[in-house]
Amino acid sequence: MRKLLSFTSLILLGSFEVSAQELSKLPWREIGPSSFGGRIDDIEAVPGRPSTIFVGTAGGGVYRSHNRGTTWTAVFDRDGTSTSIGDIAIAPSDPNIVWVGTGEANNRQSSTWGDGVYRSLDGGNSWVHMGLKDSQSIGRVVIHPRDPSTVFVAAVGHLWGPNAERGLYRTKDAGKTWQKVLAGNDVTGAIDVAMDPDGRTLYAAMYQRQRKPFGFVGGGPGSGLFRSLDGGDTWDRLTSGLPTGTLGRIGIAIAPSQPSTVYAIVEARGTGGVYRSDDRGTTWRRTNSINPRPMYYSNVRVDPQHPDKVWVVASSLHLSTDGGKTFTTDNTGDRVHVDHHALWLNPADGDHMLLGNDGGFYISYDGAKNWDFVDNLPIGQFYDIDVDDRDPYYVYGGTQDNGTWGVPVRTHNLTGITNADVINIAYGDGFYTVIDPTDPKYIYANSQNGRAYRVHIGSKEERGIRPVLADAKDTLRWNWSTPMHRSPHDPKTVYYGAQKLFRTRDAGQTWTAISGDLSRNLAWEKLPIMGLVRDSTTLSRNDGVGEYGTLTTISESPKTAGTILVGTDDGNVQLTTDAGRTWNNITSRFRMPAPRWVSRVLWSTHDARVAYVTFDGHADDDMAPYVFRTGDAGATWMPIAGDLPAGNSVKTVEEHPGNPAVLFAGTEFGLYITFNGGRAWQHAGGNLPRVRIDDIAVHPRTRDLVLGTHGRSIIVLDDISLFDAGAPTVASGDAALYPIRASRQRFVARMLPTPGARAFQAPNPPEGAILTYALGSGAATDTVARFTVTSPSGEVVRTFTGPGKAGLHRVAWDLRYDRAPGVTNADEGWFGIPYGSWVVPGRYTVTLDARGRKVTRTVEVLGEDRVDVVANAATSRHDAERRLAKLIGSFNDGVQLWQQMTAERRRVEDALKDQVAKRDSLAPLMKRLGLQLDSLGARFRPGFGGPKFGFLDLDGSLQASSTGPTEAQQRTIDQLGAQLRTDLAALNALLAGDFATFQRQASGVVGVLKPIDIP
Repeated sequence: MRKLLSFTSLILLGSFEVSAQELSKLPWREIGPSSFGGRIDDIEAVPGRPSTIFVGTAGGGVYRSHNRGTTWTAVFDRDGTSTSIGDIAIAPSDPNIVWVGTGEANNRQSSTWGDGVYRSLDGGNSWVHMGLKDSQSIGRVVIHPRDPSTVFVAAVGHLWGPNAERGLYRTKDAGKTWQKVLAGNDVTGAIDVAMDPDGRTLYAAMYQRQRKPFGFVGGGPGSGLFRSLDGGDTWDRLTSGLPTGTLGRIGIAIAPSQPSTVYAIVEARGTGGVYRSDDRGTTWRRTNSINPRPMYYSNVRVDPQHPDKVWVVASSLHLSTDGGKTFTTDNTGDRVHVDHHALWLNPADGDHMLLGNDGGFYISYDGAKNWDFVDNLPIGQFYDIDVDDRDPYYVYGGTQDNGTWGVPVRTHNLTGITNADVINIAYGDGFYTVIDPTDPKYIYANSQNGRAYRVHIGSKEERGIRPVLADAKDTLRWNWSTPMHRSPHDPKTVYYGAQKLFRTRDAGQTWTAISGDLSRNLAWEKLPIMGLVRDSTTLSRNDGVGEYGTLTTISESPKTAGTILVGTDDGNVQLTTDAGRTWNNITSRFRMPAPRWVSRVLWSTHDARVAYVTFDGHADDDMAPYVFRTGDAGATWMPIAGDLPAGNSVKTVEEHPGNPAVLFAGTEFGLYITFNGGRAWQHAGGNLPRVRIDDIAVHPRTRDLVLGTHGRSIIVLDDISLFDAGAPTVASGDAALYPIRASRQRFVARMLPTPGARAFQAPNPPEGAILTYALGSGAATDTVARFTVTSPSGEVVRTFTGPGKAGLHRVAWDLRYDRAPGVTNADEGWFGIPYGSWVVPGRYTVTLDARGRKVTRTVEVLGEDRVDVVANAATSRHDAERRLAKLIGSFNDGVQLWQQMTAERRRVEDALKDQVAKRDSLAPLMKRLGLQLDSLGARFRPGFGGPKFGFLDLDGSLQASSTGPTEAQQRTIDQLGAQLRTDLAALNALLAGDFATFQRQASGVVGVLKPIDIP
């Protein structure tokens, strides 16, 4: 009896109320893709030991490598609350001390916020929160070169509104206490800070900025460049030679080889660009006007050995070798993604560079002439996902600045899911994807500015299908993430939202507007930000906001065709019950404190009267969770956010298709689940990071829970049917086995590729049928739970065990028989580790034996469906495999007997060393016996290449195909069987002849060893 792979989840199911601790045991799979990256905000490597690298991502947390990026570990998941990283700092005097400032400072409309600073004292293995919780965005962390207890943090503060905890902070006691040493106003914080090697001279950039859902302002009177000459106690504003008037974002860099030389990249209207000082900031001169998209970049770096070699880190990399006077743009072209944010230069070799951008992580060893893309970080930032119904199915989704992709939920390779399995669908910033279930070769996708496509997945042919109005004078407004929705009643009907709702019934050939303007249609350009009405002089005016007053989410009722809910970015919720002929603005029914971005509308699949709406107010600096439910088709709405944590806005909600009481909420900081319709919520926890969840899908066939994350690509929890309504509950001392979904036999490629350790490989789900069972507590002493699988004819095909502790557990049956007796993992050959033979497809019974009870369920075993096979192929293959398995068992019996006889002969020979007379009398017999055993040993000796290998090689060949055995394979079985019968007969004859005589003369004991039954 062999124990199968077990993945355990201890959940108490008496009333189906799952505790957070128990829920956290459920095993999530991060499946990528990793063939592209996501936004990286900072990179740091250990000086003098550059093989150790830390990468801070915009939404995926902190990754660490000890081998220059060959392998990575996500080191911030357990201890951090936010996966948005602003900056990382390694103490120059002790590389085990690492600080992380959470909340990126790149001002995107999609930026996630943080909760302060964390410190590690063990090189990133563990982290402790050290304060500044309400800073939300951190631009830089600097550690004193000789005193690691002195740390400066540039806290930019809330992106979306005013707050007090912003400015430049200093601690002298390793984070126990903080002092704000440079303060702005409630909309101005510190974006950058740099420290001279002397530890006394510091430069800090203050930044006044604010974003709203309708725009952005990237400057104000609070912005400026400051210097301290006394370790941060006092500060002076630097002005000599710097731009006058309103300033925006400023980046700072000190030349390591010549600290008196300082560079700043300054945002200013008409006079911005790169500035240089050669007297430690006392005076400045403008060297170049370069400063692309300052609110998003504004980073400058200086070569560690050459003070005149300067890098401007922006949409492209720009290099100056003459002190900033002239710049050249890198010519890497399509080989390197654009939009750079992080550049680390090796202090010992400036040609060794680590680069982070919107596309991921790159390494250069020749000063940016050539770059190596490190494609093993699954940090994609997905906005929306959809799933098809292939087997295995694919997950499709659009990503921030990396296009639209598809990734399989599993593969037919032992290696799991790799970058080679990923499909690229479309370019640009990807958003919604909609599968055509009647023709899965096609998918609808979109990108920024409402661009919409119908894409042929195989050929990548794209047909542009964005709607336009008949009157060219009428303009359409498109959200950054324009919503797209497939009708649940007609797969050819697709809805698309500008400020109006459009419908196509012919795959985008024609569109019909089925509404007027459903937004509030505000004069959004005139809405003030920080008291300022934006005009042509506004710095970084509206960067990232193209239009406002647009649809953000669409849902048609699966129960009632033509009943549609939509939401808008300016807070409207509109309802039609007649396919768009009339609309009812129901926004006031929610009693929101103010208009808030509608992040999701969702009609129930269970009840035509039930729908859900979520609001995301973070773009108005309101991070509260808002989730509402209607039970009367929208007439009234009840808040069901319940105990969702404050400060954790909700992005999406999804309903369990098998249980209306189970809901999933995707939030800024992870997934939350309710088992009672919203009265109580729990974080999913476990190995699921607290990453932003932008979309959720439950696969209708497999019941897998699929998450589209904004920082960790796609994450899957296999088979959540245990949460179905009517699932059995377990009393104390009881046992339950949950319904088992149909499971397909899959033939996997056993030839393993050898790409090296750097290749991304995501795990497949367990092979075969996932068996979920629950055991009650009480006085039970079971250490294991026992399973028996029987065929439709009642034959026992498999026995195995699982954990016997109280709670919920999972094991997997791989749809095979037990291995032949005597076969172990040590018998690995050409076809890998030998398995038991496949069962014939059909309905099997699984019996759980635990807690004194026997509980049964049935499982439908499906055959491989990717190849055409003749009738009865599975049966003929099964019969051949079982014949062979019987021969293998008999062969192993023969091996065991031969080994026992050989061991007994040697034992007697050793025992007679001192009995000369008896030894001499037995010598002729022992010699003859030894020769006969050696001769038979050629037939029964185990090991690779021996006769056993012939059996296992044929068995592996039979198992590798869904067709029946060939004539040659049948003949080989006959030949192996005939030879085995001859060999066993010879072994039995030796046992009854010379070996029996030997035993009788040596010890007088005969018959301890038994002959083998000949098959």
